[in-house]
Amino acid sequence: MIAGDDRTLLDAVRTGSTEAFGELYSRHRMAAHTMAKQVVGTHSDAEDLVAEAFVKILDVLRRGGGPDSAFRAYLLTTVRNLAMTLNNRDRRVLLAAELDGFYRPDNYVPFIDPAVLKQERELVAKAFARLPRRWRHVLWCMEVEEETTAEMSHRLGISRNSAAALVYRARKGFREAYSQVCAGEPTRRRLAAPGQLLAEVA
Repeated sequence: MIAGDDRTLLDAVRTGSTEAFGELYSRHRMAAHTMAKQVVGTHSDAEDLVAEAFVKILDVLRRGGGPDSAFRAYLLTTVRNLAMTLNNRDRRVLLAAELDGFYRPDNYVPFIDPAVLKQERELVAKAFARLPRRWRHVLWCMEVEEETTAEMSHRLGISRNSAAALVYRARKGFREAYSQVCAGEPTRRRLAAPGQLLAEVA
């Protein structure tokens, strides 16, 4: 067993240490499996998902990429993204939101990893910051202040149909920006300071 924190192990993996990666696997496999069980339908699918996530990360690390720290957050995000890919490909995956509708005993507490929650907020903030100012304003009013389309149209001095179309475009743009951030694509617009605001609300 190799001693040291995750950062030390990650550096060792990049220099070719399989033992260091084995230690990372031992430390974080159970957390990854817990996440996987929430986003796929069967135990075997969860095992496959975890294995694929570790293989993918090992390949990234050997090519000099991947995280410098916060390995668990990176791992769980990889598990989630692979599950989404499977779901889009063959519809065999049940996402966590869908599972909640089938399984809600009184003692059930959903697994929420603080590291993943923090990273999710950061991703949301980055995606929000990529949007044009007008779209950020619209999303903030609709999603945070919970205004109606009628209130939005009055605020902007436009028709309800125009306001509805604007809200649609802003939401679509935000989804696309979020996908780009998750995929690690470069920023297409200059980041704006208000992006941090959404992270505090999410």
